[in-house]
Amino acid sequence: MPTSGTIGEVKDIVREHFSRTQFPTGQLDQAIDEGRRIIEHHGNFWWMRTLKSFSLVVDQGSYSITTAASSGLNLPKFKDAIAFSYTNSLTGVNYQQVPLGVIEREEADSLYNVGQDGTPELVLVDNETLLIYPEDPQLAYPCRLYYWTYTDNPDLNSESDVITLRFPMALAYAAIAWGYEMLLKDFQGASYFRSLLGGQPFGHGGELAKLKKENFKRGWQDMMTITPRMGSNTRFRKRLDNVQIYR
Repeated sequence: MPTSGTIGEVKDIVREHFSRTQFPTGQLDQAIDEGRRIIEHHGNFWWMRTLKSFSLVVDQGSYSITTAASSGLNLPKFKDAIAFSYTNSLTGVNYQQVPLGVIEREEADSLYNVGQDGTPELVLVDNETLLIYPEDPQLAYPCRLYYWTYTDNPDLNSESDVITLRFPMALAYAAIAWGYEMLLKDFQGASYFRSLLGGQPFGHGGELAKLKKENFKRGWQDMMTITPRMGSNTRFRKRLDNVQIYR
């Protein structure tokens, strides 16, 4: 296992498994990139959480999420929305959270008139479009979209990030599995490294289990207030770090 946790060390591990095929740098980089995407397809992890600050356009209630067209948000690696807030003050203070994705678009369209003015009351994500209701904002309200995004590997071999520092073998196994399947067409080899990544059956165990357990613990700490239990059953409490979430 890598000790200092750089992306270059993860590449060395992957390269060792493909040296006999003279794995070129371009294919190695692609395998590492695909390995990261495989991991991030398995969940919304803490390092993927971010926000986009922007201002609405007066009388415009539809915004492209992935492109910059028509005052779009230009978030090409957008994965999923978390929350949306806006402020009546153009100086950007006192943000108010707006319900996000609580109903379907067809229901929202029936609740609001075409061209209706007003402050944001409801926000939906429809495919790659962000919809604001009512659809004609009266002012260029400052907004914040909190969302999950797919991320990139470090650019330089000497650089590190959360995955390379804490879960380097998850990235290595994912990249190797992709290489065996897509480049060598060795499906048995790919299956073996997928089992090391995600375990069997159905993705339990393996490196992903460690990653998901840490993600669960972080989400628990962020979202819940834990009150010490009192009474006769106190001695049966389990420590969170001992809970078998993903066997």
